[in-house]
Amino acid sequence: MDTPTTRQVTPLEEGRVRFTPLQMENIHTHFRWNNDPELNRLDSELPYEEESFGEFKGRFEQLCNEPASGHRHFEIHDMEEGALIGVAYVAQISPHHRHGLVGITIGERDYWGAGYGQESLRVLLGYCFQELDLHRVSAESFEYNTAWSDLLEHIGFTKEGTARDYLYRDDRYWDKELYALLEREYRDNVETKAGTRSSAEAAV
Repeated sequence: MDTPTTRQVTPLEEGRVRFTPLQMENIHTHFRWNNDPELNRLDSELPYEEESFGEFKGRFEQLCNEPASGHRHFEIHDMEEGALIGVAYVAQISPHHRHGLVGITIGERDYWGAGYGQESLRVLLGYCFQELDLHRVSAESFEYNTAWSDLLEHIGFTKEGTARDYLYRDDRYWDKELYALLEREYRDNVETKAGTRSSAEAAV
């Protein structure tokens, strides 16, 4: 029997975005994002170091062919143009405790500030709560990444705590902010939005 950590990931679609498994044919795009200092600053606590293509290729092949247990990685595509625009993941999946950690990166700058991050996060949460049957989804944000923190709060995440002076970057320390969304909160949010759409449609 398949479990949340072994089930084959199938394409997920909603709105303008489509999720697919990682594809080796897109390795050069992923490599470019991997060596982007700004993306590293926003999404990774590891100090930026440029990685050779050979080193990256080995890691990426493993992600494509033998993903770590308890992790799911996706490519994010623009439905209209078919372009690869980013990546998403669910990590630290625990079938017993029914929780996991999520993240989104829109790698292509042309798609920044256009709502693709929000749509992608909604697709990812649908996968977490409906397909993986999680009870709790966590997310983390660095203090300076206000766009990600604002998005999490807009979607309905609750800020649960702060890891003070967690990250040393730009010659100073920054906090890491800890967020979570529970299953009942997610479903209440989905039902509220569905009810709002139904009322609007009935009024037309």
